[in-house]
Amino acid sequence: MEVTVKIPQSLAARAESSGVPPSVFVERLLNRIEEIAQQNVEREKLRTDLKADWDHFQSTGLHLDHEEVDAWLASLERGQNPELPELHV
Repeated sequence: MEVTVKIPQSLAARAESSGVPPSVFVERLLNRIEEIAQQNVEREKLRTDLKADWDHFQSTGLHLDHEEVDAWLASLERGQNPELPELHV
């Protein structure tokens, strides 16, 4: 996909006055656009995964208590490799 972007004159003037060559400015701009696009993809995947997890909890009631998770994390911090506690209702 090819897109044309019109850069506001104020931004173009700031870039020019900073001494950054136009090719470098455009490269940095494209890199930032790629970063933002990737962040949006990751955010949408997280949202979808969380929604699926919530739906699963709503339909099954399976969960872990705070104390169970806290004990499991403490074991990990001590360098152990414990199994995740079993989910329960």
